[in-house]
Amino acid sequence: MRNPSLQVPLVSGEYLTSQHSDVLCDVGAFATGGRRLALRFDSSGAATYQEVTRTDVLKLVQSVALPVTAQATASPRSPTSRHNRLEIPNIQMRDLRKLDNVFATTNDPSLTVRQQAILVNADPVRAVILRDACLVFLPDGADSLVSALKACFQDQLVSSQSTAFEFAALEAVIQTVCKVLMSDCEKVLPRAKVAVDRMARGDLPMGDMEALRALKNGMHELETRVTGMRRMLMNILENEDDMRMMHLTKIYEDPALGRDLLGLDTDNIESLLEVYLHDIYATQTRVSLMQTNVQNTEGLVMLRLDTKRNYLLTVDLTLTMWTTMITVSTFVVGAFGMNLDSQVQLTEYMFWIVLGICTVFPAIGVKLVVAHLERRGINMSWDTK
Repeated sequence: MRNPSLQVPLVSGEYLTSQHSDVLCDVGAFATGGRRLALRFDSSGAATYQEVTRTDVLKLVQSVALPVTAQATASPRSPTSRHNRLEIPNIQMRDLRKLDNVFATTNDPSLTVRQQAILVNADPVRAVILRDACLVFLPDGADSLVSALKACFQDQLVSSQSTAFEFAALEAVIQTVCKVLMSDCEKVLPRAKVAVDRMARGDLPMGDMEALRALKNGMHELETRVTGMRRMLMNILENEDDMRMMHLTKIYEDPALGRDLLGLDTDNIESLLEVYLHDIYATQTRVSLMQTNVQNTEGLVMLRLDTKRNYLLTVDLTLTMWTTMITVSTFVVGAFGMNLDSQVQLTEYMFWIVLGICTVFPAIGVKLVVAHLERRGINMSWDTK
């Protein structure tokens, strides 16, 4: 039963009840009509839950950007400074669809800057950052992620009081994603190391091969997420226009800066992104090394299996040769044992002659075949060393 004394405010002014204000059931897609439950952070770091649609978010961003857009439109534009002018695009519904798995054509992380809004799409966090608020859309059952987000926002807003809110919020979101990736890395890599060690010793049961395959798939997925996050950060660092457009507060306070590229500084945002780029690179290196270790160990195991298979083939070929040679002797014995009188049996010592030939012929035949195969480069030795 829900506790009616604990309520979460919604955009519509209603309240959502829950057993605990920090832990909600179904944090991701919620209710009907395209509404989702989002976690809203204000400039002080306080978090509240809001039920919103994409249309609500679109109207919110447009209302925040309206004063800047109106003043920029009313201000005269100088043709001499056109090369310095920064045309910040307004937010569109297609930009918000990128934050929804249903409409996203790819799961690669992305960071999009629009007029008075920064859109971050990096699993498992999808956020819309404004100059004084941040909306974070969370997947289902993301209670641990909610706790990590709240902790990161509190740390960044407390330690960076002189920094604009949008930069603190962006750093909190990226820090949360990095923590999630590192946490997943800490869960997967030890299990992979144990499996690799057992596989290298040759005591990995055949029943565990399916678990190893699932583990490899998990490592590949983790590497894809880490690589995508690193690619996103590198793309932003290479795009100075986007980094200048991230100054939401400065552009709002002085819309003229939005038309002058040289009036906006990128050093702070570069320093911020480079720190987490190094962390992501370290995580990617760990995952790549473990994947290489798994592949090398698999190659070693396959070599061992090939060696055993070749040994069995050698044994099988040797026994087949002996069987073939003995079959020839058996044919001779059968011919002499037929109930036909050839008078050969009356010859003195003929029995011992035939017996000797039938006995020596298989050994000589096998030795000749083995010598021929060895001249061809095929080793017929049973020695496994």
